[in-house]
Amino acid sequence: MRPSFSAVGEQVAGHVRGSLALETAQPQWISGLRTATAMMVPLAFGWATNRPQMLWVGLGGWLGMLADPGGPYHVRALAMAEFAAIGGLATALGGVLAAPPWIAAPALFACALACSLMRVRGDTAATIGALALTMFCITQGYPSPHGASVVRGLLLSGGSLFALVISVAVWPFRPYRPVRRALAAVWIDLSRLLAAVRVAAEAPGAQVWDDLAARRRKCREDLEQARHALAIARFGLQGETARGLQLLVLYEIAELSLGDVAAVSEALRAAAEEGKQVPEGVLALLDRVSAAQLAIADSVEGERSAPQLDLRAGGGGEIGVLLERVVAATVQAAEAATALERGGEARQKPGAPPPRDQWPSLRDVLAPGSVELRHALRVAIVTTAASLLAAAVHLQRSYWVTVTVIIVLQPHAVSTVRKALQRVGGTVVGGIFAALIARVVHRPVVLAPILFVLSWLAVAVRRMNYAAFAALLTPVFVLLAESGGPHLTRTRIVDTLVGGGLALLGALTLWPTRELERMPSLISAVLAADRDYLAAVLRGAGQDAVVAARRRVGLAAANAEAALQRLLGEAPPPERVEPVMALVAYARRMSGSITWLGAQRPAAEDALLLEEMLSLLAEAAGSPGLPPPLPAVDESRLPEPGRRLARQARGAHSALARLAGQG
Repeated sequence: MRPSFSAVGEQVAGHVRGSLALETAQPQWISGLRTATAMMVPLAFGWATNRPQMLWVGLGGWLGMLADPGGPYHVRALAMAEFAAIGGLATALGGVLAAPPWIAAPALFACALACSLMRVRGDTAATIGALALTMFCITQGYPSPHGASVVRGLLLSGGSLFALVISVAVWPFRPYRPVRRALAAVWIDLSRLLAAVRVAAEAPGAQVWDDLAARRRKCREDLEQARHALAIARFGLQGETARGLQLLVLYEIAELSLGDVAAVSEALRAAAEEGKQVPEGVLALLDRVSAAQLAIADSVEGERSAPQLDLRAGGGGEIGVLLERVVAATVQAAEAATALERGGEARQKPGAPPPRDQWPSLRDVLAPGSVELRHALRVAIVTTAASLLAAAVHLQRSYWVTVTVIIVLQPHAVSTVRKALQRVGGTVVGGIFAALIARVVHRPVVLAPILFVLSWLAVAVRRMNYAAFAALLTPVFVLLAESGGPHLTRTRIVDTLVGGGLALLGALTLWPTRELERMPSLISAVLAADRDYLAAVLRGAGQDAVVAARRRVGLAAANAEAALQRLLGEAPPPERVEPVMALVAYARRMSGSITWLGAQRPAAEDALLLEEMLSLLAEAAGSPGLPPPLPAVDESRLPEPGRRLARQARGAHSALARLAGQG
């Protein structure tokens, strides 16, 4: 079934809106200032002393700052030093292996494959790999004698180390500051989630409850960021500080509270669907707890004591029992926040540090069906093809074509389309701006401050919107490439259009990632995580095991929901989307019912039936064909959360049957 013209038009409009959207609200002024300084100081020195080779030092400073992951001193220094070594080596090899073509093309393919596979080691490694590959392409397209290539590599490494010194010494960093910001974001999200639950409890209609999914996903994402920041801050320390322990306590409380809030949400939704009146005391308590959580966030980030809380429970029954857990956790978090500002001393039981995530094995990465391997091959093939095409048609500054491919080509087709729109649109706007500057400004003493400000602003808005970053950055590199050369504006735009077009072609033809095809396995992963979480809750596993199982549910649900958003961007047939949306919603809601069920254990035989239902659903979601029938459950014997879990399982079973029928 081919999409209609109206569907295609709506899909294009959605991509344009997505490319213009702001990803964050706050510009990173300090990061931009630091990056502009690392680049412009070597350039200014080179202009003043007539040493054009300082351009490579400035470029090293720029890219070294982009490789800075943030975090404690040793983490930042290690990442930037790794880029100094890898980037310097890639710069030297790119020049050495620039000719002849039967050497240059295989070398580019091998470098692109190796650098792209670095993605499996995390975001920082992915950034270092992309930056190193960028330098390999630049020096291949800007050949020089072998000795000069080695010098370029050394100069770039020196610039990266200069950036390291600026990042670590000139702008001092407190190790726990990123953890404070990350934890504050978590508690703000929890506060907003609870406030949204309170609004939904009074609003009619199921859509209001379904809208809470995005807020829960945001909580999970921020929890993972806080967990990562906390692990970085603690990793490699010989001892533990009292403040570090309190930050860990705040993280663990937030992790537990997310599940409890989900259970409260599910209980309130059940009351609303059955037409029961929610006690006024419950609603008022939700308001107070939400305000208290916001105050905790302000205390953690603002480094001030938390206010004294008066959170007496309101209402009874099952909802009241669940709310008592949320209240107790909030009070404990306020005590931890206050102890944090007193030096970290408090009667808190320290927990274990978050375990470090295991990297995938080399065997998994190189498996034929590996998503990481396919993306690395895609980047290697398209980058090599772009280089050969640019050389065949004699494109000036051909490395701009390959660099555009590296930047635009993403693991998912929807992300690639939006990145291409942002890159091309920003380059066109920035190119026009560069031409205007080139006509007016000719002296380095005037040009340097302009480039400094543009570099500063570009990095400051980079995480807000990539199109704005490209628009501000294009004049910098066009003018640095050949000062006063307005024809390079046209070259930059043409090269960017060619590179963006090749990246789109590669994303759509080389192992295209169709989210509709991936959704069954992602949904199966959520259902399997729900099954394991249910087993941990009903079999009385320890708190650590329950928290770990709940975290796996949150991660799997977040992955499925993110893929669902990408799927909607592909404009598939509505009849295929509806059962997928229903499955994601049911799989997500089950975790709330399971948390709620933990307070009211069903009989052993009924618990086994519930586990069997979830196991069957998890296996059926990952297998073709119609799902087998669910086992019969006598709902009259189950407590309310058990009845809701059984109904949700039947709803998921029906959605699986509809999805199989459409396939």
